[in-house]
Amino acid sequence: MIKDLFYVRDALNRGDFENAVKIAEKIKDSYWRSYAFKWIAQEIVKINSERARKIASQILISSLRNDTLLYLSYELANEEKFKEAIETAKLIEDKYSRKKALRKITNALANTLKKKNVTEVKLGELSLSEEDVELLKPLPPGIKYENGKFLIDAEIVKGVGELRNEVVEVTETKLEVKDVRESLQEDFLDLTNLSEPFKSAFLEKLGLEYLENGNLEEAESIMKKIKRGGTLPRLLFFLGRNDDVKTVVRPIDKVLLAYRIAVTYSNEEALKLILEIFRQEEKLKDVLRFLSFELLEEGKRRNNKRILELSRKLFEISAKVQASQ
Repeated sequence: MIKDLFYVRDALNRGDFENAVKIAEKIKDSYWRSYAFKWIAQEIVKINSERARKIASQILISSLRNDTLLYLSYELANEEKFKEAIETAKLIEDKYSRKKALRKITNALANTLKKKNVTEVKLGELSLSEEDVELLKPLPPGIKYENGKFLIDAEIVKGVGELRNEVVEVTETKLEVKDVRESLQEDFLDLTNLSEPFKSAFLEKLGLEYLENGNLEEAESIMKKIKRGGTLPRLLFFLGRNDDVKTVVRPIDKVLLAYRIAVTYSNEEALKLILEIFRQEEKLKDVLRFLSFELLEEGKRRNNKRILELSRKLFEISAKVQASQ
């Protein structure tokens, strides 16, 4: 199956999309077939978005299908193909991912309207419908929709600053450790009365602020208090201040930790640590296959035989896990 993925990638690199599809359709394992379709859809979206959507819809693994459609909608929004981006986003089943895609489209649309340097743009000029506009709401401040037109605030057209209040996924404001302490004192917040998981989440945030400011001792002290977490224990591991990978319990941080270990440690040590990280994982075979696939790409990109060998070993272990279930 991994050999088939090599063939799919090779066909894509040569621009032979039809052959790539034929090879992918013959892959028996639904997981790896889904990954092959994901590759193909991502490669052809700028050439034929409708074909890309159809291929993405063939992905049986729902999480991979949603991720692929999210990627496609992002690419189309960046290309200012807003109608096609919206149609793609509508196919995303996961509500969070669909909302994320629509936010991206809204922001891309706002930037396009701003660059046009006009105070109004007719809906038809963007090939959008009233229904599309409803999906994109709320629009960023300075842009509104009335009577079939997008109306852009004159101040934006003049170029007075960027759209600072557009819908974004993360805040641009960084919280300083000093600010955290001061806010605690001002609000008279007693951590002893704060219930879990809020207490640990707050402390980990504080530990990360200490880490960002170079105060390793305080960050390590916080880690000893919360015992388990996500980003904090993961970063402390690579700084040599936390030698227990089991303290990393947040799923995304477990994957990031395992990946970093895989590309930096020897295969023997990496296998040992990766299995320790995911030993209690219910979907162990899927996690190992995911890592195997990602390392396959990384190994090919770096032309690194060690990483390619680790990819193979992880895949073999995942197959054994599947056989034992």
